[in-house]
Amino acid sequence: MLRRRRHRRFFLYKGVKGATDPARQAAESFVSHLEAGDPDAAYELLCGDTRGGYTREAFARGVAQQPRIHSHKVNGVNVSSVNGRTSATVNMALTLGSGFTDQHTFMLVKEDGAWKVCGQPY
Repeated sequence: MLRRRRHRRFFLYKGVKGATDPARQAAESFVSHLEAGDPDAAYELLCGDTRGGYTREAFARGVAQQPRIHSHKVNGVNVSSVNGRTSATVNMALTLGSGFTDQHTFMLVKEDGAWKVCGQPY
């Protein structure tokens, strides 16, 4: 009986990890582009609603005015589905060039099968 419980926990963990990894990877890709100084690539990972609020040039200017991200660490990922809409939050510690660490929550939505950063991106 004990062996079965362990087996079930493994499948539960694998199921949760499988649900959260794609959102985590999308957020990390977005942040990695910002770290590399490539706001154009980061812009491509924004959801349609957020892109509608920023032109590519305005987004690049906004990023340039922010402290540069030196590194990041994912602290948590949560995926949910409400009324057929799948969304996620990815909590990260962003270490800036100054050495200061900022805690930031990235909101993501699934658009056309791909995770996109939405809301206040950075």
